[in-house]
Amino acid sequence: MIKTDNPKSLTLPSAKRRGKILLSLASLLISFGLFFSVFFPNFARADTSFGQAGDFLRYGAGARALGMGGAFTAVADDASAEYWNPAALAFMDEFQFQTMYAPYEFGTKLYYTSFVAPLGPRWGALGVSDFLLRSDGFQRRDNLNFVSGGEGDVTQNVISLSYGRSFYDLWSAGARVRLLQQKVLSDSGSAMALDLSAYTRPWNGLSAGVALNNLNEPTLTLGEDPDEYKQSGRFGLAYHAPRERFIVSLDANKTVQQSLYFVGGMEYNPLSLLSLRAGWDQNQDVTMGVGVNFRSFLFDYAFSNQENLGATNKVSLTFRWGNIYRANISPVGLAPNSDSIYIEGLRNEVRFKVDVPQFKITHWTLIVKDEDGRVVRTLSEQYHPGAAILWDMTDENGRPVKRGVYHYRFAVEYKAGRIWEENGKFRLDYKSNSVPDVEIRMRAPEGLEGAEPSIPNAPLVPPAPVSEPAPTGGSGEKAGN
Repeated sequence: MIKTDNPKSLTLPSAKRRGKILLSLASLLISFGLFFSVFFPNFARADTSFGQAGDFLRYGAGARALGMGGAFTAVADDASAEYWNPAALAFMDEFQFQTMYAPYEFGTKLYYTSFVAPLGPRWGALGVSDFLLRSDGFQRRDNLNFVSGGEGDVTQNVISLSYGRSFYDLWSAGARVRLLQQKVLSDSGSAMALDLSAYTRPWNGLSAGVALNNLNEPTLTLGEDPDEYKQSGRFGLAYHAPRERFIVSLDANKTVQQSLYFVGGMEYNPLSLLSLRAGWDQNQDVTMGVGVNFRSFLFDYAFSNQENLGATNKVSLTFRWGNIYRANISPVGLAPNSDSIYIEGLRNEVRFKVDVPQFKITHWTLIVKDEDGRVVRTLSEQYHPGAAILWDMTDENGRPVKRGVYHYRFAVEYKAGRIWEENGKFRLDYKSNSVPDVEIRMRAPEGLEGAEPSIPNAPLVPPAPVSEPAPTGGSGEKAGN
């Protein structure tokens, strides 16, 4: 995840952005309304019981999402988005691989594996997953219910391929194709399912999503008994506090011929390394969870105590790498085995080497602070920074800075809404421990008290003599003898 303060969180969006916000909200509400009016015309006569084909898919995927009660349609910001809302894949900014294991009673185990690959803001993202529910210890029996062989298993497996793409950096659409497979001892069958989804984040902190599944109502035939996968859908809302300090989410779920039910959850992140979760799931049971974030790995655990399944534990591990929005910056000219930049001669600039992905950006900001945390200089532009950024070693008032330790923070905000931050420090110093002395000698006119003798090889030029006028004779004056 990208961690930063969003400078836009306290400001109202521009008129153009407000128009896009209203458009995205209207599109989502219209799609949600059309979905329930077209696919669920008999909503009032819905049954509250489950027991339909594909109910095993309600077990959910990802221990993080399950710790939040399965209210993840409007969150969907990790690899399990491939399961909950493929449209949200469009806003993934890093490659992720996730695996989950959940043991249930009676020898039943759930395995989930997913991989997500972002392709960039213009091309969206791809996701692939495998959802496997396996039960062992079943006996083979004939038509007369006599044991006819050894033990076998019952498996239900779903292989999915998803794609999501964003539009106007505010909302996205997704599509998914699923291969449904089922095997009961020696009988097996398969079918294909088509799904559509949408996701939007129209305001800072607010997100919404809708997922429509089994639109083609696939039929899976096992032996002589066909199972029809009914159309189903989820609609979710979520609020993300600044810096993802906490998340609150709510989902509405509906399947044809079944009643609408709600699930909710929250996540609290007191530390960057720790997440605490709680929720209310589809079985009206309380769920709890915890997550530990260590470098590129995220370990999640979820717990629930259900009447029909008993206490269940789910664990998942997520590996993340290759953030496509990663921006790098480093000061040039550091002394070997040191963080110092030496001030030499007339040198009056610090050059930062910059590597920013070639995506459209809103602006970049470089903030330089002294060792006391005071802002010395802020540099910011609304275009791509190129390969280098120069700082002329002056403060905001144009005065030269003194030697010492300086900290910098470099933030890039992309048009896609992502923000990447890099932090570091360096020291401005001289090569020696002391500032070299400079002697200035001045010359004063001779005779001035306290003046130094004249500097050799630089004699004073004496003043030019002034000639007196020659005497002239007159008619009334005679020279004497």
